[in-house]
Amino acid sequence: MTTPTPIAADPVLPGSPELAGLIAEIAAGSAERAAQDRNPHEQIDLLRRARLGAITLPVSEGGPGASVRDLLSVVIDLAEADPNVAHALRAHFWQVNELLRALPPGPRRQHWLDEVRAGKFFGNANSERGGRAAGAFSFATGLTRTADGFRLNGEKFYSTGTLFADHIGVSAQLDENSVAAVLVPVDREGVTVLDDWDGIGQTRTGTGTTVFDDVSIAEHEVIDVRVTDGSPRPSSDVAQLQLYLQAIVAGILRSVATDAAALIRGRTRSFQHAPTASPADDPILHAEVGRISSAAYVAEAAVLAAADEIDAAYRSERLGAPDRELFTAASLAASKVKVHVDAIALQAATDLFEVGGASSASRSRNLDRHWRNIRTLTLHNPTAYKAAVVGDVTINGSPLPVNGYF
Repeated sequence: MTTPTPIAADPVLPGSPELAGLIAEIAAGSAERAAQDRNPHEQIDLLRRARLGAITLPVSEGGPGASVRDLLSVVIDLAEADPNVAHALRAHFWQVNELLRALPPGPRRQHWLDEVRAGKFFGNANSERGGRAAGAFSFATGLTRTADGFRLNGEKFYSTGTLFADHIGVSAQLDENSVAAVLVPVDREGVTVLDDWDGIGQTRTGTGTTVFDDVSIAEHEVIDVRVTDGSPRPSSDVAQLQLYLQAIVAGILRSVATDAAALIRGRTRSFQHAPTASPADDPILHAEVGRISSAAYVAEAAVLAAADEIDAAYRSERLGAPDRELFTAASLAASKVKVHVDAIALQAATDLFEVGGASSASRSRNLDRHWRNIRTLTLHNPTAYKAAVVGDVTINGSPLPVNGYF
Protein backbone atom coordinates (compact mmCIF):
# COMPACT_ATOMS: atom_id res chain seq x y z
CA MET A 1 0.00 0.00 0.00
CA THR A 2 1.46 3.36 -1.03
CA THR A 3 1.63 6.28 1.36
CA PRO A 4 -0.63 9.15 0.25
CA THR A 5 1.13 12.27 -0.96
CA PRO A 6 0.91 14.91 1.79
CA ILE A 7 -1.14 18.03 1.13
CA ALA A 8 1.11 20.83 -0.14
CA ALA A 9 1.84 23.75 2.18
CA ASP A 10 1.12 26.18 -0.68
CA PRO A 11 -0.86 25.81 -3.92
CA VAL A 12 1.20 24.55 -6.83
CA LEU A 13 2.05 27.43 -9.18
CA PRO A 14 1.23 27.62 -12.90
CA GLY A 15 4.40 27.10 -14.93
CA SER A 16 6.31 25.60 -11.99
CA PRO A 17 8.52 22.48 -12.19
CA GLU A 18 6.29 20.94 -9.52
CA LEU A 19 3.17 21.28 -11.66
CA ALA A 20 5.03 20.07 -14.75
CA GLY A 21 6.04 16.97 -12.79
CA LEU A 22 2.46 16.30 -11.72
CA ILE A 23 1.18 16.68 -15.26
CA ALA A 24 3.88 14.32 -16.54
CA GLU A 25 2.82 11.77 -13.93
CA ILE A 26 -0.80 12.09 -15.05
CA ALA A 27 0.20 11.73 -18.70
CA ALA A 28 2.22 8.57 -18.08
CA GLY A 29 -0.82 6.31 -17.65
CA SER A 30 -3.39 8.30 -19.60
CA ALA A 31 -3.54 6.18 -22.77
CA GLU A 32 -3.82 2.99 -20.73
CA ARG A 33 -6.62 4.45 -18.58
CA ALA A 34 -8.45 5.52 -21.73
CA ALA A 35 -8.09 2.07 -23.30
CA GLN A 36 -9.37 0.40 -20.13
CA ASP A 37 -12.01 3.09 -19.51
CA ARG A 38 -10.84 3.71 -15.92
CA ASN A 39 -11.70 6.69 -13.76
CA PRO A 40 -8.76 8.98 -12.86
CA HIS A 41 -9.42 9.04 -9.10
CA GLU A 42 -5.72 8.90 -8.19
CA GLN A 43 -4.81 11.61 -10.68
CA ILE A 44 -7.50 13.97 -9.39
CA ASP A 45 -6.29 13.30 -5.86
CA LEU A 46 -2.74 14.24 -6.85
CA LEU A 47 -4.03 17.64 -7.95
CA ARG A 48 -6.21 17.96 -4.85
CA ARG A 49 -3.18 17.40 -2.61
CA ALA A 50 -1.18 19.88 -4.68
CA ARG A 51 -4.03 22.36 -4.04
CA LEU A 52 -4.32 23.13 -7.73
CA GLY A 53 -7.90 24.24 -7.15
CA ALA A 54 -6.68 27.29 -5.24
CA ILE A 55 -4.55 28.77 -8.02
CA THR A 56 -7.13 31.36 -9.08
CA LEU A 57 -7.63 32.71 -5.56
CA PRO A 58 -6.32 36.29 -5.33
CA VAL A 59 -3.14 36.87 -3.36
CA SER A 60 -5.26 38.72 -0.80
CA GLU A 61 -7.21 35.49 -0.24
CA GLY A 62 -4.17 33.25 0.14
CA GLY A 63 -3.82 32.13 -3.47
CA PRO A 64 -1.34 32.74 -6.28
CA GLY A 65 -3.78 34.98 -8.15
CA ALA A 66 -3.58 33.09 -11.44
CA SER A 67 -5.22 34.92 -14.36
CA VAL A 68 -7.62 33.28 -16.81
CA ARG A 69 -4.71 33.03 -19.26
CA ASP A 70 -2.66 31.27 -16.57
CA LEU A 71 -5.53 28.93 -15.74
CA LEU A 72 -6.31 27.97 -19.33
CA SER A 73 -2.61 27.43 -20.07
CA VAL A 74 -2.67 24.87 -17.26
CA VAL A 75 -5.88 23.36 -18.65
CA ILE A 76 -4.28 22.96 -22.08
CA ASP A 77 -1.30 21.18 -20.50
CA LEU A 78 -3.61 18.97 -18.45
CA ALA A 79 -5.80 18.15 -21.44
CA GLU A 80 -2.74 17.11 -23.43
CA ALA A 81 -1.89 14.77 -20.54
CA ASP A 82 -5.44 13.53 -19.90
CA PRO A 83 -8.51 15.39 -21.18
CA ASN A 84 -10.75 13.62 -18.66
CA VAL A 85 -8.80 15.08 -15.75
CA ALA A 86 -8.83 18.57 -17.26
CA HIS A 87 -12.56 18.42 -17.90
CA ALA A 88 -13.42 17.11 -14.43
CA LEU A 89 -12.11 20.36 -12.91
CA ARG A 90 -14.08 22.73 -15.14
CA ALA A 91 -16.93 23.46 -12.73
CA HIS A 92 -14.51 23.92 -9.84
CA PHE A 93 -12.84 27.04 -11.22
CA TRP A 94 -16.20 28.51 -12.17
CA GLN A 95 -17.39 27.89 -8.61
CA VAL A 96 -14.34 29.62 -7.11
CA ASN A 97 -15.17 32.74 -9.13
CA GLU A 98 -18.77 32.58 -7.98
CA LEU A 99 -17.71 32.37 -4.34
CA LEU A 100 -15.48 35.40 -4.70
CA ARG A 101 -18.25 37.38 -6.36
CA ALA A 102 -21.26 36.31 -4.29
CA LEU A 103 -19.98 36.22 -0.73
CA PRO A 104 -19.22 39.42 1.19
CA PRO A 105 -16.55 39.41 3.92
CA GLY A 106 -17.64 37.38 6.92
CA PRO A 107 -17.78 33.85 8.37
CA ARG A 108 -19.58 32.30 5.38
CA ARG A 109 -17.02 33.60 2.89
CA GLN A 110 -14.20 32.55 5.22
CA HIS A 111 -15.63 29.02 5.50
CA TRP A 112 -15.89 28.39 1.78
CA LEU A 113 -12.62 30.00 0.80
CA ASP A 114 -10.94 27.91 3.52
CA GLU A 115 -12.27 24.86 1.69
CA VAL A 116 -10.75 26.11 -1.56
CA ARG A 117 -7.45 26.93 0.15
CA ALA A 118 -7.40 23.41 1.62
CA GLY A 119 -7.48 21.92 -1.87
CA LYS A 120 -11.12 20.79 -1.90
CA PHE A 121 -12.72 20.39 -5.32
CA PHE A 122 -16.23 21.45 -6.35
CA GLY A 123 -18.32 19.55 -8.86
CA ASN A 124 -21.55 20.69 -10.43
CA ALA A 125 -25.19 19.69 -10.62
CA ASN A 126 -26.85 22.28 -12.82
CA SER A 127 -28.14 20.70 -16.03
CA GLU A 128 -31.36 18.73 -16.09
CA ARG A 129 -33.11 16.49 -18.55
CA GLY A 130 -36.69 17.27 -19.48
CA GLY A 131 -38.68 19.89 -21.32
CA ARG A 132 -36.94 23.06 -20.10
CA ALA A 133 -34.77 24.83 -22.67
CA ALA A 134 -31.04 24.11 -22.31
CA GLY A 135 -29.20 27.03 -20.78
CA ALA A 136 -32.31 28.64 -19.29
CA PHE A 137 -32.23 29.71 -15.65
CA SER A 138 -35.22 27.54 -14.75
CA PHE A 139 -35.03 24.20 -12.91
CA ALA A 140 -37.23 21.33 -11.76
CA THR A 141 -34.87 20.80 -8.80
CA GLY A 142 -36.28 22.76 -5.89
CA LEU A 143 -35.02 24.31 -2.67
CA THR A 144 -37.67 24.63 0.06
CA ARG A 145 -37.32 26.62 3.27
CA THR A 146 -37.97 24.72 6.51
CA ALA A 147 -37.91 25.58 10.21
CA ASP A 148 -34.22 24.66 10.48
CA GLY A 149 -32.87 25.67 7.05
CA PHE A 150 -33.73 24.24 3.64
CA ARG A 151 -34.46 20.97 1.88
CA LEU A 152 -33.16 20.15 -1.61
CA ASN A 153 -34.96 17.75 -3.97
CA GLY A 154 -34.37 16.94 -7.60
CA GLU A 155 -32.30 15.12 -10.17
CA LYS A 156 -29.48 16.49 -12.30
CA PHE A 157 -27.52 15.16 -15.27
CA TYR A 158 -24.20 16.12 -16.92
CA SER A 159 -22.79 16.55 -13.40
CA THR A 160 -19.22 16.81 -14.66
CA GLY A 161 -16.55 16.35 -12.02
CA THR A 162 -18.98 15.52 -9.22
CA LEU A 163 -17.80 11.90 -8.96
CA PHE A 164 -14.37 13.21 -7.90
CA ALA A 165 -15.48 16.28 -5.94
CA ASP A 166 -15.75 17.17 -2.25
CA HIS A 167 -18.68 19.57 -2.68
CA ILE A 168 -21.37 19.97 -5.34
CA GLY A 169 -22.56 23.29 -6.74
CA VAL A 170 -26.31 23.00 -7.37
CA SER A 171 -28.77 25.32 -9.12
CA ALA A 172 -32.24 25.01 -7.62
CA GLN A 173 -35.52 26.84 -8.05
CA LEU A 174 -36.32 28.82 -4.89
CA ASP A 175 -39.54 30.35 -6.14
CA GLU A 176 -41.10 31.27 -9.48
CA ASN A 177 -38.72 34.15 -10.13
CA SER A 178 -35.49 33.19 -8.37
CA VAL A 179 -32.84 30.51 -8.51
CA ALA A 180 -30.52 29.63 -5.62
CA ALA A 181 -26.90 28.53 -5.89
CA VAL A 182 -26.27 25.88 -3.26
CA LEU A 183 -23.14 24.05 -2.12
CA VAL A 184 -23.58 20.61 -0.58
CA PRO A 185 -21.00 18.03 0.51
CA VAL A 186 -20.91 14.97 -1.76
CA ASP A 187 -21.27 12.65 1.23
CA ARG A 188 -24.37 14.38 2.69
CA GLU A 189 -27.27 12.04 3.48
CA GLY A 190 -29.73 11.99 0.59
CA VAL A 191 -27.11 12.72 -2.09
CA THR A 192 -26.55 9.97 -4.66
CA VAL A 193 -23.89 10.33 -7.36
CA LEU A 194 -24.19 7.85 -10.24
CA ASP A 195 -21.38 7.06 -12.66
CA ASP A 196 -23.80 6.55 -15.56
CA TRP A 197 -22.44 8.86 -18.29
CA ASP A 198 -22.32 6.78 -21.49
CA GLY A 199 -20.92 9.27 -24.01
CA ILE A 200 -18.75 8.27 -26.93
CA GLY A 201 -15.94 10.50 -25.63
CA GLN A 202 -14.76 12.19 -22.44
CA THR A 203 -15.99 9.00 -20.85
CA ARG A 204 -14.29 9.35 -17.45
CA THR A 205 -15.09 12.93 -16.47
CA GLY A 206 -17.47 12.00 -13.65
CA THR A 207 -20.37 13.21 -15.78
CA GLY A 208 -23.57 11.46 -14.76
CA THR A 209 -26.71 11.67 -12.68
CA THR A 210 -26.86 13.29 -9.24
CA VAL A 211 -29.97 12.76 -7.14
CA PHE A 212 -30.99 14.92 -4.17
CA ASP A 213 -33.58 13.24 -1.96
CA ASP A 214 -34.77 15.57 0.81
CA VAL A 215 -31.21 16.78 1.43
CA SER A 216 -30.74 19.09 4.40
CA ILE A 217 -29.18 22.42 3.46
CA ALA A 218 -27.88 24.92 6.02
CA GLU A 219 -28.12 28.69 5.65
CA HIS A 220 -24.39 29.07 4.97
CA GLU A 221 -24.65 26.56 2.10
CA VAL A 222 -26.95 28.85 0.09
CA ILE A 223 -24.35 30.94 -1.69
CA ASP A 224 -26.46 33.21 -3.83
CA VAL A 225 -30.01 33.86 -5.01
CA ARG A 226 -30.52 35.26 -8.49
CA VAL A 227 -33.67 36.86 -9.84
CA THR A 228 -34.32 35.32 -13.27
CA ASP A 229 -36.09 38.08 -15.13
CA GLY A 230 -33.92 37.86 -18.26
CA SER A 231 -32.10 41.15 -17.67
CA PRO A 232 -28.43 41.29 -18.74
CA ARG A 233 -25.87 40.49 -16.07
CA PRO A 234 -23.15 43.10 -15.55
CA SER A 235 -20.59 40.38 -14.85
CA SER A 236 -20.55 36.65 -15.48
CA ASP A 237 -18.23 33.65 -15.63
CA VAL A 238 -19.98 32.11 -18.62
CA ALA A 239 -17.23 33.16 -21.06
CA GLN A 240 -14.57 31.42 -18.96
CA LEU A 241 -16.81 28.38 -18.51
CA GLN A 242 -17.31 28.03 -22.27
CA LEU A 243 -13.73 28.86 -23.30
CA TYR A 244 -12.51 26.21 -20.85
CA LEU A 245 -13.92 23.58 -23.24
CA GLN A 246 -11.90 24.95 -26.15
CA ALA A 247 -8.79 24.86 -23.95
CA ILE A 248 -9.39 21.13 -23.50
CA VAL A 249 -9.75 20.76 -27.27
CA ALA A 250 -6.47 22.66 -27.77
CA GLY A 251 -4.72 20.24 -25.41
CA ILE A 252 -6.14 17.24 -27.26
CA LEU A 253 -4.91 18.71 -30.54
CA ARG A 254 -1.37 18.76 -29.15
CA SER A 255 -1.73 15.01 -28.62
CA VAL A 256 -3.11 14.57 -32.13
CA ALA A 257 -0.05 16.36 -33.57
CA THR A 258 2.32 14.29 -31.43
CA ASP A 259 0.64 11.03 -32.42
CA ALA A 260 0.62 11.98 -36.11
CA ALA A 261 4.39 12.53 -36.14
CA ALA A 262 4.97 9.32 -34.15
CA LEU A 263 2.84 7.33 -36.58
CA ILE A 264 4.94 8.40 -39.54
CA ARG A 265 8.22 7.84 -37.73
CA GLY A 266 7.03 4.35 -36.84
CA ARG A 267 6.09 3.33 -40.38
CA THR A 268 8.63 1.25 -42.29
CA ARG A 269 6.90 1.03 -45.65
CA SER A 270 4.73 3.17 -47.88
CA PHE A 271 2.56 2.55 -50.93
CA GLN A 272 4.09 1.49 -54.23
CA HIS A 273 2.82 4.68 -55.86
CA ALA A 274 3.91 7.02 -53.04
CA PRO A 275 6.50 9.69 -53.93
CA THR A 276 9.09 8.17 -51.55
CA ALA A 277 9.84 4.73 -50.16
CA SER A 278 10.13 6.07 -46.62
CA PRO A 279 7.00 7.65 -45.09
CA ALA A 280 9.20 9.99 -43.04
CA ASP A 281 10.49 11.50 -46.31
CA ASP A 282 7.08 11.76 -48.00
CA PRO A 283 6.12 15.41 -48.72
CA ILE A 284 2.42 14.50 -48.86
CA LEU A 285 2.60 13.20 -45.29
CA HIS A 286 4.69 16.21 -44.30
CA ALA A 287 1.84 18.44 -45.46
CA GLU A 288 -0.75 16.43 -43.54
CA VAL A 289 1.22 16.68 -40.30
CA GLY A 290 1.89 20.34 -41.01
CA ARG A 291 -1.85 21.03 -41.17
CA ILE A 292 -2.48 19.10 -37.95
CA SER A 293 0.35 20.88 -36.13
CA SER A 294 -0.90 24.24 -37.40
CA ALA A 295 -4.42 23.49 -36.16
CA ALA A 296 -3.04 22.75 -32.69
CA TYR A 297 -1.03 25.99 -32.66
CA VAL A 298 -3.91 28.17 -33.85
CA ALA A 299 -6.36 26.61 -31.40
CA GLU A 300 -4.08 27.30 -28.45
CA ALA A 301 -3.32 30.85 -29.63
CA ALA A 302 -7.03 31.59 -30.08
CA VAL A 303 -7.91 30.28 -26.61
CA LEU A 304 -5.24 32.40 -24.95
CA ALA A 305 -6.19 35.51 -26.92
CA ALA A 306 -9.81 35.17 -25.78
CA ALA A 307 -8.57 34.51 -22.23
CA ASP A 308 -6.94 37.93 -22.32
CA GLU A 309 -10.32 39.48 -23.09
CA ILE A 310 -11.90 37.69 -20.13
CA ASP A 311 -9.06 38.91 -17.92
CA ALA A 312 -9.76 42.48 -19.05
CA ALA A 313 -13.42 42.11 -18.05
CA TYR A 314 -12.46 40.67 -14.66
CA ARG A 315 -10.06 43.56 -14.05
CA SER A 316 -12.91 46.02 -14.44
CA GLU A 317 -14.87 44.07 -11.84
CA ARG A 318 -11.98 43.98 -9.37
CA LEU A 319 -11.68 47.76 -9.72
CA GLY A 320 -15.28 48.06 -8.57
CA ALA A 321 -16.83 49.05 -11.90
CA PRO A 322 -17.82 45.94 -13.91
CA ASP A 323 -17.79 46.95 -17.56
CA ARG A 324 -20.68 45.28 -19.36
CA GLU A 325 -19.11 45.97 -22.74
CA LEU A 326 -15.92 44.16 -21.73
CA PHE A 327 -17.90 41.16 -20.51
CA THR A 328 -19.87 41.14 -23.75
CA ALA A 329 -16.65 41.30 -25.76
CA ALA A 330 -15.23 38.42 -23.72
CA SER A 331 -18.28 36.25 -24.34
CA LEU A 332 -18.23 37.09 -28.04
CA ALA A 333 -14.52 36.22 -28.23
CA ALA A 334 -15.10 32.84 -26.57
CA SER A 335 -17.95 32.17 -29.01
CA LYS A 336 -15.78 32.97 -32.04
CA VAL A 337 -13.05 30.65 -30.76
CA LYS A 338 -15.56 27.82 -30.44
CA VAL A 339 -16.95 28.29 -33.95
CA HIS A 340 -13.50 28.08 -35.54
CA VAL A 341 -11.73 25.63 -33.24
CA ASP A 342 -14.53 23.07 -33.33
CA ALA A 343 -14.18 22.80 -37.11
CA ILE A 344 -10.40 22.64 -37.35
CA ALA A 345 -10.11 20.26 -34.39
CA LEU A 346 -12.51 17.68 -35.76
CA GLN A 347 -10.78 17.81 -39.14
CA ALA A 348 -7.34 17.40 -37.54
CA ALA A 349 -8.50 14.40 -35.51
CA THR A 350 -9.83 12.85 -38.72
CA ASP A 351 -6.66 13.64 -40.66
CA LEU A 352 -4.62 11.75 -38.06
CA PHE A 353 -5.75 8.54 -39.75
CA GLU A 354 -4.58 9.80 -43.14
CA VAL A 355 -0.97 9.74 -41.99
CA GLY A 356 -1.10 6.33 -40.34
CA GLY A 357 -2.55 4.11 -43.03
CA ALA A 358 -4.81 1.16 -42.29
CA SER A 359 -2.84 0.16 -39.19
CA SER A 360 -3.79 3.42 -37.48
CA ALA A 361 -7.37 2.13 -37.28
CA SER A 362 -6.26 -0.74 -35.07
CA ARG A 363 -8.34 -0.80 -31.91
CA SER A 364 -5.21 -1.39 -29.85
CA ARG A 365 -3.87 2.04 -30.85
CA ASN A 366 -7.05 3.74 -29.58
CA LEU A 367 -6.38 6.79 -31.75
CA ASP A 368 -10.08 7.30 -32.30
CA ARG A 369 -10.32 8.55 -28.69
CA HIS A 370 -9.05 11.95 -29.86
CA TRP A 371 -11.89 12.39 -32.35
CA ARG A 372 -14.46 11.01 -29.91
CA ASN A 373 -13.27 13.32 -27.15
CA ILE A 374 -13.29 16.40 -29.40
CA ARG A 375 -16.68 15.51 -30.89
CA THR A 376 -18.16 15.16 -27.39
CA LEU A 377 -16.71 18.48 -26.22
CA THR A 378 -18.07 20.33 -29.25
CA LEU A 379 -21.60 19.12 -28.46
CA HIS A 380 -21.85 21.03 -25.19
CA ASN A 381 -23.52 23.78 -27.17
CA PRO A 382 -24.22 23.53 -30.90
CA THR A 383 -21.68 25.31 -33.07
CA ALA A 384 -24.32 26.36 -35.58
CA TYR A 385 -26.25 28.33 -32.94
CA LYS A 386 -23.06 29.99 -31.73
CA ALA A 387 -22.12 30.94 -35.30
CA ALA A 388 -25.61 32.36 -35.89
CA VAL A 389 -25.33 34.58 -32.80
CA VAL A 390 -21.87 35.80 -33.83
CA GLY A 391 -23.24 36.61 -37.27
CA ASP A 392 -26.26 38.46 -35.89
CA VAL A 393 -24.02 40.54 -33.64
CA THR A 394 -21.68 41.29 -36.54
CA ILE A 395 -24.45 42.29 -38.94
CA ASN A 396 -27.08 43.84 -36.69
CA GLY A 397 -25.31 44.62 -33.43
CA SER A 398 -27.86 42.47 -31.62
CA PRO A 399 -27.36 41.75 -27.90
CA LEU A 400 -26.05 38.36 -26.83
CA PRO A 401 -28.60 35.91 -25.39
CA VAL A 402 -28.84 35.91 -21.59
CA ASN A 403 -28.33 32.26 -20.67
CA GLY A 404 -25.72 29.75 -19.63
CA TYR A 405 -23.96 29.73 -23.00
CA PHE A 406 -23.08 33.46 -23.36
